[in-house]
Amino acid sequence: MDKREFKTPILFLIFNRPDTTQKVFDQIKRIKPKKLFIAADGPRDNVLDDYEKCMFSRRIIDQIDWECEVKTLFREKNLGCGMAISSAISWFFDNVEEGIILEDDCVPDMTFFYFCQILLEKYRFEKRVMMITGTSYFFNKVKKDYDYFFSKYYAIWGWATWKRVWKKYDFELNDWKQSKYQRMKELKQIFRKASIVEYWKGNFDAIVNKRIDAWGLQWCYTCIFNNGFSITPLYNLISNIGKVGVHTKSPGPFFRMPIKSLNLHSLCGPDVLKENRLLDKIIYKKVGVIKPFSFKNFSKNILRKVYFSLRG
Repeated sequence: MDKREFKTPILFLIFNRPDTTQKVFDQIKRIKPKKLFIAADGPRDNVLDDYEKCMFSRRIIDQIDWECEVKTLFREKNLGCGMAISSAISWFFDNVEEGIILEDDCVPDMTFFYFCQILLEKYRFEKRVMMITGTSYFFNKVKKDYDYFFSKYYAIWGWATWKRVWKKYDFELNDWKQSKYQRMKELKQIFRKASIVEYWKGNFDAIVNKRIDAWGLQWCYTCIFNNGFSITPLYNLISNIGKVGVHTKSPGPFFRMPIKSLNLHSLCGPDVLKENRLLDKIIYKKVGVIKPFSFKNFSKNILRKVYFSLRG
């Protein structure tokens, strides 16, 4: 473990799941951040036990027993997933220049915190680096001579970014409404594969047509059309333990993915700031955007084709 002081602000997003909230907070408590922001959406009027669960989740603040500057944003009324989270992140970056964002079902490995802190500092002024994620979809089976790579898949299960990037965010996706034809041309140039282009097009259309209540797709839009990269670790640093959420009705293959600690003393990435198209192809196959996909084909065919050595 890196012994340097942990000084990076953390935003902890909670709602009505006191059990998972406690598990994530237990990890936050171990790192003892100097600045901790806690934001909570309000209870829903039509859900009988929401108020009690929300209030119980908020009591997590009573467990802060270290020297820490604490700020809270506890909503009285329910804003919904999209507005509650996006406005909380905006509130966070009204107060800090950079930081880590964790939701109440994303349990981090301890090295995740320092991974973010080190790279937030390293890439602070690199405009094309727009976020750092802790989520890796390779099930810790890929071994390379570096610990992270630059991706155009923007995973938000435990991540970090800068105020300089978040200020580009537009919850309403007005740019897509006004310039869809031009943006479609850009999508085709960026991703080159029809299924990926259609995947993003369908999601962006769903946002502007109010078919889904989300915030993360707008974040992906921000990164994509600013030609941005996500720093992605080869080893997974986040285990999502949320069985059911707003957009998930049952556990999927990425529920409770195993985590593996990084060696922070030898942390290294590519010398060239460039998308790793081969690794991104694997990610898009795994999340089901490029079809067909099976875990059997993933391990036997895809990795072999790109000459990775498998460990474990």
